[in-house]
Amino acid sequence: MKKSLNELMRSLSTSNVDTLMSIYSFRCLNENQIYQIHFQHVTPINEKLSRELAKACIHDLLSFELIKEVKYKGEEHVYFLTPSGIEVIRHFFELPTNIYDAQKKVVKRGYYRASELEIYPKNINHQAHLNQFVIDFQQLKLDVNCKYFDEKHVSQYTSIRPDGMLSILDTDFFLEMDMATESKKQLFEKWENYRNFLTSREYAYREKRITVLFIVEGTSKIKERIDLIKYTIYERLLDVLDDEFEIFVGTREDLLCLMKKRLIPACKDVDPYIAKIKHVLEEKHGFFANDAEQTRSIFQGTKYGLYIRKLNDNNKILIENGKIQEFVVDDYFFEPTSTIAKIAYMDKSNSFFKSQFNREISYLVIGESEEQMYTDLKMIDLIGLKNIYFSTYQRLKEKPFHEAIFQFDLLGNIHHFVNNGFEERVFEENLEHAHLF
Repeated sequence: MKKSLNELMRSLSTSNVDTLMSIYSFRCLNENQIYQIHFQHVTPINEKLSRELAKACIHDLLSFELIKEVKYKGEEHVYFLTPSGIEVIRHFFELPTNIYDAQKKVVKRGYYRASELEIYPKNINHQAHLNQFVIDFQQLKLDVNCKYFDEKHVSQYTSIRPDGMLSILDTDFFLEMDMATESKKQLFEKWENYRNFLTSREYAYREKRITVLFIVEGTSKIKERIDLIKYTIYERLLDVLDDEFEIFVGTREDLLCLMKKRLIPACKDVDPYIAKIKHVLEEKHGFFANDAEQTRSIFQGTKYGLYIRKLNDNNKILIENGKIQEFVVDDYFFEPTSTIAKIAYMDKSNSFFKSQFNREISYLVIGESEEQMYTDLKMIDLIGLKNIYFSTYQRLKEKPFHEAIFQFDLLGNIHHFVNNGFEERVFEENLEHAHLF
C-alpha cells in the first residue's frame, strides 16, 4: 500500500470513513442524505451545527479526492466515490480482493470499482429517490435487524433485479422506484420478468418470503399512475401469485407507513390489522375467529387471514335465515395485490372446499373504504362475483353484521342486507354518481 494512502487514512475521522462506506453502499448520496445518516443526531438540539459538520465532512472528502460531485437536474448534485475512495474503504473495511460466487461457480472481485458504481446523469434522480426511501425507513428505528442492498449489491437472486432490497427477518422486501417514466408497455415487460421469476426454480427454492414495494413518485397525477401500475400487475401476475409473494403500490409516505404499522410487526408474527378485525368480529358480531392456517391445505395452499364461523348450542356451524354463518376473511388495508388475486380465483378455491365439505364458503374482504375497493375491482371486472362480500372496519364497529356487510353491482351501487341470510338487499348509494361531485 502506498505511503501516501497510509498517511491519508490516518488523517480521516470515523465520520469520514463511515460516510465513504455509506456512499459505497448507496452508490451515491446528496448532502442532506449524508446529514441524515451520519450527523442528524450528533448535536440534536443544534441542527445548524449538525449540518455544518456534514458540510465539513464533505469538504474534507472532496479535498482528499475521495469523492467527486456530480450534478443532475440542473443544480442538484450527489457525491460518488473516486478510485481513491474505493481504496480507502477496501482497507478500512477489509473488502476481499476476490470471492467465490457459489451460484455462478466462478471467482470474482470482492468489491466494486468506482466506475462500476457510477450512474448515468439521467438516472441519478431515480437513485436519489430510492436512497431517500431507504434512509427514511432507517430513520424510523423500528428495532429490527435489517440489511439493505442496492441493486448493484443484490447477490441473493440472479433471475430478478429489483432496484434495491431490504432483508428483514423472514422477508426480503424488493424495492422498485417508479418515477413515472415507464410506459404501459415497459411496465408489462417488468411484470413479465417477475412472472418468469415466480415460475422459476430459483423462486421455488428461495429461503424467504418476498414483498415488493412499488414506490411511486415523480408525477403530480399520483392516483392515475398507481392505478396504471396496479392494472399492469393484475393483467400479468394474478394467476401466478402465491402466499409467499406480495405487492404493494403507493407513495413513499404510504409505504413507509405500511412498513411501520403493519409489515414489520407482521414479520414479528403480530399483524395488528388482522388482530383488530378478529377482535371486532368476535366481540361485536359473535363469531369464533381463528388464524386460517388450518384451512391452507383445504384450499390447496391458498392462505386467508382468518377463518370465522358462528356456532349453535350443539357446537355446529350456525345457519341464520338460510345462510351458513361461515367465512374466510382477508383485509384490504394498504391494498395488497394478493387479496385481489384471491377474489379473482375464489371460485377455484371454493371448488376445493366443496369437494371436501359439500358446501361453498363465503369470502369477506375488509378494507379502508368502499370507494377504494370498488375502484380496484372495477379495474379488472371483478364486480359482482359469487360468494364474495365486503365491509370496512368502521362499518363492523358501528353497524349490525347484515348492515356492515355489502356488495357492489355492475352499475356502481352499494347494497347491504336485510338480515344475515344475505338474500334481500338494501340500496345505499351509487359510487359512480358520487364520483361526479
